[in-house]
Amino acid sequence: MYYKTMKTLVKTKVIRITAQQDLTLQKMKSYNVDVCEFIRQAIAEKIKREYKNLIPKQETIKCPF
Repeated sequence: MYYKTMKTLVKTKVIRITAQQDLTLQKMKSYNVDVCEFIRQAIAEKIKREYKNLIPKQETIKCPF
């Protein structure tokens, strides 16, 4: 995990979640799961999985000659 120190956590994003998602996160918290760390890991996994699609692809020019 690359979130070793609080100095690296300098940006803030506000997200909106559904009521069901909120209840699920509360339930996880009751099981002593660090919800913030869970969300950070989920975002990191999503970015890693979708990384190829996030990078803009350069268009190649096809010359018919």
